Amino acid sequence: RIQNSTNWPDYVFESGYKRMSLEELKQSIVKNKHLPNIPSALEVKENGIMIGDMQKKLMEKIEELTLYILDLNETNKKQQIEIDQLKSALSELKEK
Repeated sequence: RIQNSTNWPDYVFESGYKRMSLEELKQSIVKNKHLPNIPSALEVKENGIMIGDMQKKLMEKIEELTLYILDLNETNKKQQIEIDQLKSALSELKEK
């Protein structure tokens, strides 16, 4: 059992938490070749990892990914409503 209970990343779900936009995240990955706030392979090779700290960082990333997915789901729902409305309008125009 590894115990690291300080500052567990539930803060990701607080209203004031600032996530990178997906575009910023992509740019960071392209530039650095690893996720933000996660050590690179070279850093891990040279220094190893603190397992408790890494678990915390991984949980932060999982929680951020969950928020990104929820945001994308909301966008998809709105787009589907708009698509359905446009299909309906097009169908009405074709009937005239």
